[in-house]
Amino acid sequence: MSVWSEAGGPSPLRRRIALICLCVALPLLSLGYQVCAKQTALELSSVGFGWTWFARLVRLHAAWALLGFEIASFAAWMTALSEMKLSAAFPMSAIGYVLIILTSWVIYGEPATAAQVAGGALILAGIWKIGRDAPDEAGPP
Repeated sequence: MSVWSEAGGPSPLRRRIALICLCVALPLLSLGYQVCAKQTALELSSVGFGWTWFARLVRLHAAWALLGFEIASFAAWMTALSEMKLSAAFPMSAIGYVLIILTSWVIYGEPATAAQVAGGALILAGIWKIGRDAPDEAGPP
């Protein structure tokens, strides 16, 4: 069984780009999005929700970066899905969850509970298990 979809054909370059998007870009873009979301929330926490809140929101660099990360994530996700099966791609995108737990601990000093560490380990084990279903060299079925 192959992780590759039948949509994109047998192009090795397109598959390589899809894998890079999935394994490298998506987790990092997701991490960037969440860090910008946290920073935006922190900067808006002292402002009551209303027109003043919106006026401040549009002036925040972190909010604009958040929007940029969302657009880039969408493009990377569409690239990955154009070449891979959703059932293989989606679990791989969970690497971002582990990065977010680690980053929240390092940058924001948020405690990482035993449950979070165990959950992160399970996510990585699941990704490793799914990743062992390597793509066929001959192309899609």
